Amino acid sequence: MSDTREEPLGWNHPVVGPMVRAMDTLVAGPARWFKKTVVEPNRGEAEPWYHRQFNRVPGIDECYIEDVVCREEANVQFKRDWMVEQEIVCLLRDRMQDCFFYEKGTGLAHMQLNHRDIIDLTQGSQHVCKPIADTYERAAENYFIKYGEISAWSGRAEHALAKQKHRMMWERRHGPVGTGMKAETPQEE
Repeated sequence: MSDTREEPLGWNHPVVGPMVRAMDTLVAGPARWFKKTVVEPNRGEAEPWYHRQFNRVPGIDECYIEDVVCREEANVQFKRDWMVEQEIVCLLRDRMQDCFFYEKGTGLAHMQLNHRDIIDLTQGSQHVCKPIADTYERAAENYFIKYGEISAWSGRAEHALAKQKHRMMWERRHGPVGTGMKAETPQEE
């Protein structure tokens, strides 16, 4: 910090200037001295981050069943990751909706009796909002795959791990989720 300081308001006034300078010296002077001689030398290097960073801990799949501390740490990290991914999906949704709002066109095109899509998001579309909408859809799908149908209040990392395991077993037996079950084929013996 530089040694030059900003003078208080009214310091050069012909009538109240001496009183303003005296009050500044008596009231703000000791605080300024304390900051300059004690606080700033002991402050150290400034942190480059404006938010707290947590060290990563082992995931729930790396914890022993009896290790309650490891499981709880993994669950807290799972909840933090959940909140971060939820915020990412919300930001992507906001960007997509902003794009739709600004790119939908003008006039009364959206108020017609015969409904037609104003924004073309079909496969192969060249619309400006198409990449943003695709990114949001992919992120929302992945978010639901990982966290969907898990209680936000009582959901734990163990539940997400079990959900992942069940999904992998389903996909091994029946193909990707959402494509329906495979038809039963008679096995040759």
